Amino acid sequence: MESTGWTSAIGHELAALRASWLVMLRERLDFIARGGYLLVWAIRPVFDLTIAGLIYASGRRDLLPYVVVALIANSALWISLFWVGEVLDRERMRGTLPALFLAPCSRLGWLIGFAAAGVTEVVAGALTVGLAGVLLFDVQFDPNPLSLAVALPLYLCSVGGLGVALSGLGLLVKKANHLSNLVSPVIMLLGGIYYPVAALPEPLRLLARALPIGYGMETLAAAALHRATLAELAPSLLPLALSALVCPLLGAAVFAWIDRLIRRRGELDLY
Repeated sequence: MESTGWTSAIGHELAALRASWLVMLRERLDFIARGGYLLVWAIRPVFDLTIAGLIYASGRRDLLPYVVVALIANSALWISLFWVGEVLDRERMRGTLPALFLAPCSRLGWLIGFAAAGVTEVVAGALTVGLAGVLLFDVQFDPNPLSLAVALPLYLCSVGGLGVALSGLGLLVKKANHLSNLVSPVIMLLGGIYYPVAALPEPLRLLARALPIGYGMETLAAAALHRATLAELAPSLLPLALSALVCPLLGAAVFAWIDRLIRRRGELDLY
């Protein structure tokens, strides 16, 4: 009887995840079709890559392959960190956020469903950056499939956990987009997106090592460009694995605390 209850609960959560994913996917596809947003999303990383190319071409051209991989990973980073918070902002402005929180399922179900709808834009951005890196800068990929298969899920779990926490903070401050604008420069500086964390000057490197993003960037770059083995990646992979365990738990705890706080204050539908 108990196993039947667990099976029913899991099925209920999966149904909520699928429903929220389909709703958000339809909304995003409609927006993309009307506004050409996918083209903008796909082209912007090329401009970012071109700027990096102009910066490094004269002196540190050896960093360009790293930047290409980091910008590919960055496509998933922004969706993971800021996507759901901005979705919740839009729901609040529409007046549908209280109903969403009263849905007979866990918060995690529809949070994951909303986040999964961003995969289309992640794939478009990642493919565009990779293709631009090959065509514009002759970047040669030499991947280790096993290392990538281990590193990528760890990276996504780490940044996804941080994203859940930031989604909660967005609910608290009621302006998730403003929060994104505040946090994004810090992420760009300390996340190793345009410059490897290991090469940052000492004060910045110490701060960057407190975040999982830099570990993920250097691990993915080594696995994608230099066929690095798991043993070779261990110095970065182990902290990344620890982050993949801690960040989702931390994110869920922060979101749950903020959820209780704003409902107790009666601020869920205030904007």
